[in-house]
Amino acid sequence: MLKAWLRVGICLGLAVLLVQLIITGELSLFVNPRFTWLIVASVLILVLLGLVQLWNMKGSELHRIGAWGYLVLLLPMAMYLLIPPKALDASIASKKGVSYLSAKSVNEQQQKKSAPSATSDTNADPLAVQEDPYKKFIPQLQREPVIHLSQETYADYYNTLNFYPQQFKGKKIKLKGFVYRDDTMKKDQLVVGRFSVTCCTADAIVIGFLTEGAKTSTLKDNDWVEVTGSLDVGMYDGVDMPVIKLEAVEKVKPLKDPYIYFTY
Repeated sequence: MLKAWLRVGICLGLAVLLVQLIITGELSLFVNPRFTWLIVASVLILVLLGLVQLWNMKGSELHRIGAWGYLVLLLPMAMYLLIPPKALDASIASKKGVSYLSAKSVNEQQQKKSAPSATSDTNADPLAVQEDPYKKFIPQLQREPVIHLSQETYADYYNTLNFYPQQFKGKKIKLKGFVYRDDTMKKDQLVVGRFSVTCCTADAIVIGFLTEGAKTSTLKDNDWVEVTGSLDVGMYDGVDMPVIKLEAVEKVKPLKDPYIYFTY
């Protein structure tokens, strides 16, 4: 009887935990919001399993489950209560490094998926091997007096600026992110970064813009900042990349939803 109540408690407890994550918005610290419907489905299934356990409580044990089996299921609830959820920060970034995107790198990845024909044109546009969804943003961004990377536009604008850095040389840019440095950077350099999440935080990578300027010396790793500057073009691994020449910086509170979500 005790084990039956324990199973009911585990099912309903996990359901309550997931509902709590959804209501508080903390779910986005673990999973891309586009998968929220799967979490909702999991809640319904857990509630159903809990009701089934209640219905079968008077019957005999169908399966014998050792104490370790229950402990494994109780572990997520215990960790949630003992270790408050928090966003990934620069300490994790130092282990993962920063991912710099370019048209060349995307082209190379695409070519690995399909063997090139003997008559293929090696001098073709690096994005010609696949449909380029970002060219349409070029005129729009060029018309903007200041390119503002908001939560909603960050993914598309980030890719566009990295694919076509020469098109935006000299343009003003404004964005928020956390400060990150590594040993390869100069004293006046840092990355204003964000974590990009495709599925869940297990696949998170750091994306961002290399930023240069005298004011960078006043900033520490993990500081959340809003920077304003002018876009220039630098070189990384043999390809052009956008670089922000820092003009103004302001410390800000960490964003409630600090991640950027890509859908590819």
